[in-house]
Amino acid sequence: MRSQKRLPGGREAMMPAAMAAERGVVEGLIDGRGTSRWRLMFPDALETRYVEETRVSRTRGLLYSGIFAFVMYATFLISDTIHRSEDLALAAMLRLGGVCVVAMLVLPLVINTMLVSAILLQLSRTELSHVDTLLFGFFPMVGNILFRLRFHQALTASLTCTLIMAGVIASEPAGQEGLELLAMLIFVSTTGLSLLANHQLEHNQRQVWLLRQRERLLLEEKRAAGQRLTREANYDALTGVFNRRHLERDLAQRWAGLTRDDGLAILMVDVDHFKTYNDHHGHVEGDHCLQQVAGALQAAIGPQPGMVVRYGGEEFLVLLESVTERQLRACAECIRRKVRALKLIHPDSSVAKVLTVSVGAVSYKAEQHTNLTDLVRAADAALYDAKHQGRDYCVIR
Repeated sequence: MRSQKRLPGGREAMMPAAMAAERGVVEGLIDGRGTSRWRLMFPDALETRYVEETRVSRTRGLLYSGIFAFVMYATFLISDTIHRSEDLALAAMLRLGGVCVVAMLVLPLVINTMLVSAILLQLSRTELSHVDTLLFGFFPMVGNILFRLRFHQALTASLTCTLIMAGVIASEPAGQEGLELLAMLIFVSTTGLSLLANHQLEHNQRQVWLLRQRERLLLEEKRAAGQRLTREANYDALTGVFNRRHLERDLAQRWAGLTRDDGLAILMVDVDHFKTYNDHHGHVEGDHCLQQVAGALQAAIGPQPGMVVRYGGEEFLVLLESVTERQLRACAECIRRKVRALKLIHPDSSVAKVLTVSVGAVSYKAEQHTNLTDLVRAADAALYDAKHQGRDYCVIR
């Protein structure tokens, strides 16, 4: 048996409300409310979570895509071997060394490969080198579709590549106007279409993530509702400690295998003259009093295995296990002192000017307690004796 832990009622009430509010935001985004479809951004807190949760998969995807793209880019050396054999060494140095060793450390891979290809075109001595411009649209397309860059990153890279392409076209020798126009048309259409594809891919990825978030939140809400129902069935709504129903079920489950070595003990605790306290201070203060007494009982048992139960009205039951007779007596006295230490003014008490409790405690003895009723009755009888000895008193049996 574990020590009972109380949770503040306010927090329990807020958690389902917070989850419902978050689910409302998620469902609004799924339905297209609350943000622009083209903006591809969630509210700040949700965006931060999205970035964090997709970071690992995106990094892994970029790594695999980068390896594949580099292999494909290296196949351009086949074309270099055929069309610019005299510049093959230069092409190999720029394509492999420039991409892998130098430029990739400074520029994003897509811009880097575009820039390296443009430089190679300018340095090449082969007349057919300008034909390479027909393939330049391949570079932003790889970044936008294969790498699946974030849309704002893809847009930045595509615009940068477009500027490089414009510079390449502007520096082409005269007489290539038809080829330059065709190359620019192919580049712009390829880049534009791949940007649209990139936007749709990211939109779909975000929608899938939102659907998973909604499913997670629904499951959490159901789990929280189940926990709330369990708590309502097993805990006292006013004090937050276990209720009598939970106690009876718990004892019934453990009774069959109970032995003297388990060190089971029950303490019955009754608030002295609670009716007069309630009449004097009012029901609101009376409820607050019971809540503070329950907290004092929980503090008294501390970390040792046990639980506090509101047995009925102003009467509480403390169940302990693995305690000796000496420990039981010490716990009973600790309960009495801690309630006194609350210093709840009780002017109509015949015992003291502050709130007090009477405690009756009993340890399980197999020869005396043949069933649950015997054990509880013995504790109740000890409590009765404590009251008749003047209250604010402990009787241990």
